[in-house]
Amino acid sequence: MTVVSERFAAAVREHLVLSLVNLSVHPVVMGIFGPPGEGKTFQLRKILDGLAVRTVSISAADFESERAGAPGKDLLAAYVDAAREIRAKRPTCLVIDDIDTTVGEWENNTGTVNHQQVLAQLMHLADRPCDIERVGRIERVPIFVTGNDFGKLYPPLRRPGRMTVLHWSPTGEERRSVVAAILVGLVEPNIVGSLLASYPLHPVSFFAELRSTLVRSGAATVIQRLADDLALISGEGDRFRGHLQAAMRRGLDPIAVEQAAATLHEQHQAANRAYLTPTYLAPTPTLSQVIE
Repeated sequence: MTVVSERFAAAVREHLVLSLVNLSVHPVVMGIFGPPGEGKTFQLRKILDGLAVRTVSISAADFESERAGAPGKDLLAAYVDAAREIRAKRPTCLVIDDIDTTVGEWENNTGTVNHQQVLAQLMHLADRPCDIERVGRIERVPIFVTGNDFGKLYPPLRRPGRMTVLHWSPTGEERRSVVAAILVGLVEPNIVGSLLASYPLHPVSFFAELRSTLVRSGAATVIQRLADDLALISGEGDRFRGHLQAAMRRGLDPIAVEQAAATLHEQHQAANRAYLTPTYLAPTPTLSQVIE
């Protein structure tokens, strides 16, 4: 079992290959959009690591600066550095996480000069990925951007020809496979189906959080024993990690698993009611809905 969907992996591999061979009809930017918590960033990183692709990461925070225009220049510099790595036979890509949260078009937010510069650079790279002013001809660098709401992205950037899009919403079978891999060794396969049926609206991240909860529960006795002498384990993490891992491998009682899931569900529901807006909780529109 694997926590990476083959459909997802195939799309990432395709974008890498077609970009690195500089196939002109294939966009240099790939957008991966979908509901939060469904493993977009995790799967992307896992695939890139598995393929030994060096990742130059850019977060939403990197698009903010007191110096007007700096984020756009930093983005271009990162792209040029990645191109040099590719020229040196070291496969490299750019990954921009949560792009819609910073440079997306949100109500009552007109954007900043920095956001405009970032979009301008992305537009330039999408149109002329191998020709950089004052730099010259460089290697083409695959760019991945992730986000939750494709519709918030600058329309000229997301149009066909500038960006290829994977709207990620796992199928029932993909969810079952991923969740089974997440919970392997902790719960029986038949319990996985029961959990999915009980909590169909929760994203994959809910079950990853459940695993963390079950692990802590299974290792509670060992954790307490080690907590009594923190000086003993300080600087000796490798040595004592085995004690925890041995305790974590034990399967848990199905009733305990169901109780842990129910408690976690209630915590999520309470947090949603208290902190999240109806807009955030609403289903993300599909690509066809955005185009319409």
